[in-house]
Amino acid sequence: MKGIITNQNVENVEIDTQDGKHMVISKKSVLKILYKDLAEAEEEKIRKEEEEKRKLEKEKAIAAKQEEIRKRREALAEQEAANRTKSNEGTKVTHSLRDSFVLTSVADGNMITLAPESAKCQTFQEYPEYFWLFGGLRFSEPDWNVLLPKDSRPVRIRQTSTWKDLAITLLGGFAITITRKTIIVDVCEGNGYRMVSDSEINRIKEEAVEQIKTEQELKEAEEKYELELLEKDLEALKKKK
Repeated sequence: MKGIITNQNVENVEIDTQDGKHMVISKKSVLKILYKDLAEAEEEKIRKEEEEKRKLEKEKAIAAKQEEIRKRREALAEQEAANRTKSNEGTKVTHSLRDSFVLTSVADGNMITLAPESAKCQTFQEYPEYFWLFGGLRFSEPDWNVLLPKDSRPVRIRQTSTWKDLAITLLGGFAITITRKTIIVDVCEGNGYRMVSDSEINRIKEEAVEQIKTEQELKEAEEKYELELLEKDLEALKKKK
């Protein structure tokens, strides 16, 4: 109700409202309305402050749990690195110039995906290999970090004899026992088959389990905090009664 006070005495207030009505209201009613509005405003203010306080406490509790999980993950990562270092201390396979072509993890830290024979491919890199003593010894090893693509496209690796290889082998073989073959790396479309070691499979499994465990722990921490708040509210309600 909005209007202009036109007259008042000890008990009443006369008001001309905006819609043209003339009203006489008891001062006691006016005071009750004012006190009620003030009480509701104060209650709303206290409620908002309490909600903000609870929100901050909840965020703090979740952050503490996340920090605990982070430290645990760091400890697990350090343990895994130590185990990997220990396992690498065993017998190390050394390449020999007598090895013409070896199927292994050709590029350290760079997992490759092998394409099927039916895949549509195009040549990515070529590397001519020179051999001495009719292929008994090779001159140098190829740098697989250069030959393989940096992305995850499926590859097909093959060793072939080009017409140039055959010409060099024909001429050099009879004269100084030099022969040549070419390694060709193709990049292909579609999906392939990734070569993954047992340790890599275990690592992927452990990461998946750890992720599920982390999500569950955060959910439990949030539910625990909500339950504690509910218990506090019930306790406060009992005290009021």
